[in-house]
Amino acid sequence: MKLSERNYRLLQTLILAGMGVYLLVKILGGTLYFYINDRFLWLVATGAAIFMLLALAAFRRWRAAGDHAHHDHAHTHHGHSHGSRWSLLIVALPLVLGFLVPAKPLDSGALAARGISTNLGAGSGGGQATQLSVPADQRSILDWVRAFNYSADPSELAGESANVVGFVYHDPRLPANQFLVSRFTVTCCVADAFAVGIIVESEDAANWAGNEWVHVQGTIAVASLDGNPAPLVLAEDIKPVPVPPQPYLFP
Repeated sequence: MKLSERNYRLLQTLILAGMGVYLLVKILGGTLYFYINDRFLWLVATGAAIFMLLALAAFRRWRAAGDHAHHDHAHTHHGHSHGSRWSLLIVALPLVLGFLVPAKPLDSGALAARGISTNLGAGSGGGQATQLSVPADQRSILDWVRAFNYSADPSELAGESANVVGFVYHDPRLPANQFLVSRFTVTCCVADAFAVGIIVESEDAANWAGNEWVHVQGTIAVASLDGNPAPLVLAEDIKPVPVPPQPYLFP
């Protein structure tokens, strides 16, 4: 089925405006960071502005098409192009889904496909001097994994204070009194995300639900996982916390 040029312009206007509004909602609602690295905020904001400008241009063409149809109604076969409703529906579908599907950050449900690591391996970026310059009680999960990764003797880190936030993941490789407190790291967007975690040991480890966000405080010890040294927190205090405004860490 074909649409008249005026109706095509109207739907085009609504879709373009919807794209701009969608991006603005994500920015203002704080959920944009569930998808991308926060350094790209300016780029998304620019995209929202461009969509709104395109919508304005399409709206003007819609009005112009209406004026033309009013003054030249008798010419039913003038040479204007007509758009297909299906092309607009294909473009609109992702927008509709974007509004309908609740925004949520990656959690342990994504680990089956992406895996999780307590060791970054050689060439993962950063360096020992950089990571160890961060005070122990301010290090993130990624900082601790890097510190162990680049330390010539990880046992030197034992006894330092840990103060980390992440989601609970009950790794089948661990005993019942341990779980991984984890975060996804993102370089550009969630398409390149991978998870890192550190082991938490606590008598009530099994009582914490998977995916629950927690704040863990304790003392660092050295464990081994898959034959590699891994940081372990001897938990002194575990508290539930809300999902952080920026749930991801950045290499």
